[in-house]
Amino acid sequence: MINRYKGDHMRITKVLSLIALMFVPVLANAQWVHDNTFQAHQDSIRDVHGVAVDPDGKVWVQSFYASEAVAMSRDIGADGVADTLLARAIYVYNADGTQASFSPLKFIDYGDGKVDTLGYVWYPDESDTVDGGSYEGYSGRGITADAAGNIIISSYNRLYKVDYTDGSGIAMVDPSAGCSLTEATTDDANNVYVGCVVGSAGPLVKFAPDLTGEEALVTIPGSFSRDLQVSGDGNTIWWAGYTNGAVHRFSRDDEFSSFGDADTVLVGMKSEVFDIHPVTGHLWAGSGSLNDVPASPWTPQTWYAFDVSTIGTENEIPVDSIHWDPTVEDGAQFDAARPRGLDFSPDGMTAYISVFASSDGMQKHENSAGSSNEVVNNLPNGYALEQNYPNPFNPSTNINYSLQEAGHVTLKVYDMTGREIATLVNGRVNAGAHTVTFNASNLSSGVYIYALEANGVRLTNRMTLIK
Repeated sequence: MINRYKGDHMRITKVLSLIALMFVPVLANAQWVHDNTFQAHQDSIRDVHGVAVDPDGKVWVQSFYASEAVAMSRDIGADGVADTLLARAIYVYNADGTQASFSPLKFIDYGDGKVDTLGYVWYPDESDTVDGGSYEGYSGRGITADAAGNIIISSYNRLYKVDYTDGSGIAMVDPSAGCSLTEATTDDANNVYVGCVVGSAGPLVKFAPDLTGEEALVTIPGSFSRDLQVSGDGNTIWWAGYTNGAVHRFSRDDEFSSFGDADTVLVGMKSEVFDIHPVTGHLWAGSGSLNDVPASPWTPQTWYAFDVSTIGTENEIPVDSIHWDPTVEDGAQFDAARPRGLDFSPDGMTAYISVFASSDGMQKHENSAGSSNEVVNNLPNGYALEQNYPNPFNPSTNINYSLQEAGHVTLKVYDMTGREIATLVNGRVNAGAHTVTFNASNLSSGVYIYALEANGVRLTNRMTLIK
């Protein structure tokens, strides 16, 4: 496995100077610790395109490639030996790491006599009614859990919905676009949304929970993508067109309105994966990889969390992050892995991340600090860090902050590389409202981060110096 990446080390070294400029200081709060004892890691499932966690805490892992031999009911060669194929199996792990009783899932059984081989579709030859035809391989393209916990599987251009308790089939559909599908996503009503991977313009469509009633919502401009995410009410769509070098966000006022043109957010990211945290509601987005290097300040092979209310504003600053633990032994920060999947345990304290182009296809990370278990926007009463004024500024600006209780306070300024520029406050401060003046006469024009820490609360904001 180590030799697999030696060829990449020179490439990694070449981008280290770029990577050094991609640190976002707020991420000092991230407390995710890699647990390399999880059984899926030991099983070395590679090239994982999707991971999903159900309400029982079971972890569903989907590889892009075929992996499990299955005997078919046909004998194409008429040699008296049943055809054998490699199914695109899905591996299902209990929370303790053991495999579920129905894992690996190689067939979708609907209980009515219809059974699909996962990852293979039989196309009969209409001129031969006996056994003429061929198999077509349907590679794994992503999986997600809906609000009820049932699993939506993208298998090339087919969607499956299966019962999370036993893997049995609930529904199946071939979207009319006939394209290679992205990972699907769902809203709180269990409606299913999916788009096309390919770079030409195509539809983003919605299905009812039973995978009927296809409805085209928007036309996606040409961009390669692997994933999308929708808000619980279905009125906001984030599209991870990673070749755009940004995320496209579609919005509408309500379910009776149409989506307008997309606005561009999270500029510089080359995201191939999204997820919404089950407790905080934060939107998590993968930043990119060494194959598609994101722009500064984003770091490759990192998943960033955002309060959705700040996305697209000047406060579009990540509140948490998880970084892939590279499978190299020379201390390198990166390897060839391309982020493709993310999901969380029901309590939000465990994250499962998956990648393509790595023999170590997935990792389990535990939140040791508990910071991701806070409720969205539930900051303690009386703590605030306001937008500086004026903003933009030259050369001085005022920063207002409020404390509910007295305590030790630090207020620091960082540049976008994470380098500390100034310490404005460092000591005990009384409860109440306070104002600090920051003079940047010795600094260059640019964007700077200011961060307040007090009594276990950490708040950040962004300001712009223009000279």
